[in-house]
Amino acid sequence: MKRHGNGKLYDAYVLYPKPPRDCRSSDVDTLVLRALPEVLERQCGYKLFIFGRDEFPGQAVANVIDENIKLCRRLIIILVPEPLGFDLLKNMSEEQIAIYNALIQDGMKVILIEVEKVESYASMPESIQYLRQKHGSVQWSRDFTAQSPCAKARFWKKVRYLMPPRRFPPPSPTRC
Repeated sequence: MKRHGNGKLYDAYVLYPKPPRDCRSSDVDTLVLRALPEVLERQCGYKLFIFGRDEFPGQAVANVIDENIKLCRRLIIILVPEPLGFDLLKNMSEEQIAIYNALIQDGMKVILIEVEKVESYASMPESIQYLRQKHGSVQWSRDFTAQSPCAKARFWKKVRYLMPPRRFPPPSPTRC
């Protein structure tokens, strides 16, 4: 795998709440597994690491998370408003390792994406409250289900502004 001049392999690590299989959130899955790869990877040429999609089977989970977060230039955290989502995020070892790296590791900026408008950050972990205060957040507009997402939409422009400079041009000339 090819690394940047700064030693980073990925442009962003995507951290998202993973509820039990029987209560999957279609909005979170749509955003993380369809919309982000479609726009940021395919249309804009970024390289994302999404746990559950990009690791190799049989690897120790904590090692995979720690190693790959250190290979990323940004941390994208997907937030959901319901308390269940926060509890899941708060108890995941992936979240703990990711937040530790974002708070400690120099140069890693955080992009907070709200799946729905979060009215109060008071029930969130203090680390998320701090990151929100420091970096702000972007609210996802659910324009994906109606049509293919367009990198030129306002939401995607905000996210792209927070992403690092692109290393490579987009792999295909398809634009909207």
